[in-house]
Amino acid sequence: MNDRPDNEAPSRQPVVKRRGWLFIILILGGIIFFSRQQPVTTVNCTPEVLATRPDVIMLGAWWCSYCYKAKRYFQNNNIHYCEYDMENTEEGRRLYEKHGGGAIPILLIGKYRLSGFSEQQIEQALAQLKQKPQS
Repeated sequence: MNDRPDNEAPSRQPVVKRRGWLFIILILGGIIFFSRQQPVTTVNCTPEVLATRPDVIMLGAWWCSYCYKAKRYFQNNNIHYCEYDMENTEEGRRLYEKHGGGAIPILLIGKYRLSGFSEQQIEQALAQLKQKPQS
């Protein structure tokens, strides 16, 4: 004999479980959608690029979010730069060690060495670089 009367509705548990999964999928999709970063171009420090005397030489890594922000800033503001990957190139590793390592990106702007990404510090160093010597 059946314990449930014939007119009683079946359990709604499977519907609730499906809604829970749908909610999780929507949340994950939103996180992925809103965390996407705009593509930036990496300008490697080749001899040809170095011959053009870039304003900024950056020591960075592909996974570094501040390196990404710096590259995006340089491109959006037409700042001539190039990058050494301090993990995957010999010259990048050598320069990283020569400049004391530490936080990346390391930005070399004229005689200035900046660690991390700060628009204000970059602008100040570039302003100093572009000043003509007083005679």
